[in-house]
Amino acid sequence: MKYELTIEPMGDYLHVRGSGKLNYDVALDAWKRIVKACEEYQCYNVLGEQYMDNALTTMEAWDHQKIFAEAGVTHNMRIAWVDLNPATVEKTQFVETVLINRGLVNGQLFADVETAKQWLLSGEEA
Repeated sequence: MKYELTIEPMGDYLHVRGSGKLNYDVALDAWKRIVKACEEYQCYNVLGEQYMDNALTTMEAWDHQKIFAEAGVTHNMRIAWVDLNPATVEKTQFVETVLINRGLVNGQLFADVETAKQWLLSGEEA
C-alpha cells in the first residue's frame, strides 16, 4: 500500500491523517506538505493521526532531526501527534524523544485523538 496523506483545515488547527507504508522519503514529503499547508492557511496548530503499515527503521527515526530541518518545521508549529497502530508506536515515541531532546519540536505524542486535540488547543506547554 502506498502512503496517503490528507490535510484538512479545521479553523483552529489542521487535521492531518496519514496511512500506508512509511520511510524517510515519505516522512520528508509529508512534513513538507504539512509546513506548506500551515503557511497557506496561516494556521500552525497541527493535529496528526497516523496508522502506518510499518515502523520506521531506527536510522529513519533518528533522521527526523534532518527531516524537520529540511521540511522547515519550526517552533511556531504546535504539533499533537497520535500513532494509532500499536505495532509502530515505539518507533514514533523514539522520533518524539529525538526531536524533543534536540529542542526541534513544540509538541508531543498522544495515545488518542481527543486528548491530543484538547492539549493542542489548550495552549499548555509540551
